[in-house]
Amino acid sequence: MRLIVLLVLALSASLAALAQQRFDFKVREDMFAGMDGDQAAFDRAMKLIDDTLSTDPNHAEALVWRGDGRLFLAGQAFQRGATAEGQALMAQAIADMDRAVSLAPDNIAVRIPRAAGLLPFARGMRPFNRPEADRMTRTAIGDFEFVVTTSTPWWSKLSQHGRGELLGALADSWLQLGDVAKAGPYLDRMTSELADTPYAKNAALRRADPAARVPLTCLGCH
Repeated sequence: MRLIVLLVLALSASLAALAQQRFDFKVREDMFAGMDGDQAAFDRAMKLIDDTLSTDPNHAEALVWRGDGRLFLAGQAFQRGATAEGQALMAQAIADMDRAVSLAPDNIAVRIPRAAGLLPFARGMRPFNRPEADRMTRTAIGDFEFVVTTSTPWWSKLSQHGRGELLGALADSWLQLGDVAKAGPYLDRMTSELADTPYAKNAALRRADPAARVPLTCLGCH
């Protein structure tokens, strides 16, 4: 689940200067720390979310972050063999995320956390439930494509890291689905727009061999 942290941080931070103050600025540090093992921080994040939703049940950003939190808990449940608990938490998480997007479909601060949460979760699920994993991946693709399209007017102002993570997530998503043709344009953009960066280097390697064990996201995160 560490990938959720890196993607959300990179993309949200890249857009921060262009967006109004958002709920994720209040919750993300504790949520990220929680996903890294700080239980007290995770509890603070979830309490802030619950308090916000108790006041405004239709707070889309709080809903999507609760979804990410529940998805993280679902992953933990599956890892310890609590399958029923994991399935219940996963269903609740997806319901939160989908409701959040239905309430605020044009809000990048809602679409990014859903996509960044679903993509790594789908990767882990694919060996056990490919149809559901593919459905999650396609949802993430739709969100990331929306963000890329919405960001077109200020694309050049985003950091290389933010652009690389977006394009890399899209290329990786299509490759996970086995669709090399749809991954190709994003790999090509990475090599052309992000020349002399790890994103361009790895994209070129994956263009030559789509099955290469070379990451397309979380490059330069540390």
